[in-house]
Amino acid sequence: MKVLGLDTSGYANAIGVVDGDCVLADFTFEARTDTLEKIVTHIDFMLKKANLQLEDIDGFGVGLGPGSWTGIRVGVTVGKILAFSTGKPICGVATLEILASQVTKPSKLFCPIISAGTRDTIYAAFYRRQNDLVERVDDYYVGDPAGLARRIKEPTILVGTGINAYLKAIRQEINSNINIELIEDSPRGASVALLALDRLQRGGDNALALAPLYLKESTARAFISQYTVAQTRG
Repeated sequence: MKVLGLDTSGYANAIGVVDGDCVLADFTFEARTDTLEKIVTHIDFMLKKANLQLEDIDGFGVGLGPGSWTGIRVGVTVGKILAFSTGKPICGVATLEILASQVTKPSKLFCPIISAGTRDTIYAAFYRRQNDLVERVDDYYVGDPAGLARRIKEPTILVGTGINAYLKAIRQEINSNINIELIEDSPRGASVALLALDRLQRGGDNALALAPLYLKESTARAFISQYTVAQTRG
């Protein structure tokens, strides 16, 4: 199955093409204000590099975030347009899961981290690799690095862009005997496509209902819901 994957949630945009487990093309470029135009151009470039036409693609994968509010919307919109115009299925993939899938060490807990775009606020989650698949083992985290550190109870690999900036705050909060490794990395388009591959074979997502993953909004809604329930019970 040939899948085109893209992610526009961060400071770099990524596009990749796979055929089954084989990576045919993978490209990352800096995100700018002309992201939409660049994506269209680079999708064409990636297809040519893979010796494919758009009609040869069997499905699409798109990064849902968290990340840049505007950037995510661009990627999801482009993905939907591609799916609707070709009549092919589409699958959304959380950007934290994309980063997690790029960690190849199987024996440790790993934690992808993404800047929330404001001072000292990050998105994160913990993952483990099970039988070549990555599985999230806790809820998504939104907060400061110190708060994330208090959740780390065992050797952990931190992965993301500019990851070293969070190390000092994290080390101040954890047991000094806990080993922390850093991997500087950004989401890759081929990783999106590979994660989407299995889900697309099972049908994919509803393109109309596909929406960005905005963790700040989700957290706010959850808080409001809890507060409303507490007030009702009171």
